[in-house]
Amino acid sequence: MFFSPQEIAALIQEDQPFLDLTTRMLGIGDQAASMRFHCRQNITVAGTELAVKILDACGLTVTESRPSGALISTGTTVLAAEGSASSAHSAWKVTQNVLEYACGIATYSAQLLHQAHQINPLVSVVATRKNIPGIRRFAVMAALAGGILPHRLGLSESILVFDQHLDFLGGLSPFLQQLAYYKRQAPSSKIVVELQKSDHTTADALALAQAGVAGIQFDKMAPAQLAEIAAKLRVVAPEVTLFAAGGITHANVQDYAATGMDALVTSAVYHAVPANIGVEIRPI
Repeated sequence: MFFSPQEIAALIQEDQPFLDLTTRMLGIGDQAASMRFHCRQNITVAGTELAVKILDACGLTVTESRPSGALISTGTTVLAAEGSASSAHSAWKVTQNVLEYACGIATYSAQLLHQAHQINPLVSVVATRKNIPGIRRFAVMAALAGGILPHRLGLSESILVFDQHLDFLGGLSPFLQQLAYYKRQAPSSKIVVELQKSDHTTADALALAQAGVAGIQFDKMAPAQLAEIAAKLRVVAPEVTLFAAGGITHANVQDYAATGMDALVTSAVYHAVPANIGVEIRPI
C-alpha cells in the first residue's frame, strides 16, 4: 500500500506540531539511542512497511523489521532502529500507534479466516468499506496482511445494487426487465444485487439467479435461512456467486461458513482490539 512522503510527514506532525518539548527540556536529544518494538502477544504482523517510512523520515536507521503477514510469538522484535534520542522520541508514539492498530486488524483477520476455513476451506472472507472515515487505505493494508481482501474499495470499481437503488427504479421487477441493458452498459463489470430479509427473499433470489446476475448478497440473514436459499440456488444457477453479509464475527463465522455461501462479508476486522506492542528506547 502506497503512502506518500506528505502523508508520512502529516502523521509525524500530528504528534509533534512544533517540537518535542520534553526531550528538549531534558537536554538528551543528541545522545545515541536504540529503539525496539516488540509484541506482548502472538500476532500477525502488519504496518511495518509504513512504520519503516516513519522511522526513516524521523532520521532513524532501521536495523530489524518483520514483514507484514508474518506470524510471530510473544516477545519477538517487530521493528528496531538506531539514531539520536531526539529522533527516537519523535517517532515513538506515531510508530507504536501504526503497529498496534495495524497488527490488531491483521491478527483478527487471520483468526477469522482460519475459523472459516476450518469449516469450509473454499469460502472467501472479504471486508466491507465500512471503516472509520479517512483510514480506508490503512485499514485495507492491515486486513490484507491477515489474508482478507476487500469486498469493495469504493463506489467506482464495482457494481452492487441495494434496495436504496431499486426504490428509484420502482422495485426489483423493473430492474430485472432492464438487466440485459445494464450488462451492456458495463460489460467489464459484474452486477451484484443485495437482498434483505423479507417474506419473498427466496423468490427474489431465484428470480435474480435465473435472470443472470453475477452475484447475490444476503444482508443480516440467519445461517439456517441462508443454507436453505443456497441449496435452492445451486440447482437453478450454480454459477452465481453468493455473499453473506451483516454481523459476521468470530462468534458466528463458522456457522456462516457452513451455509454454502461463496463469500462472507464482514466489517468486524476494522473494529479489532489493537495489538499490545511494547517499546524500548535506550542509550547506546
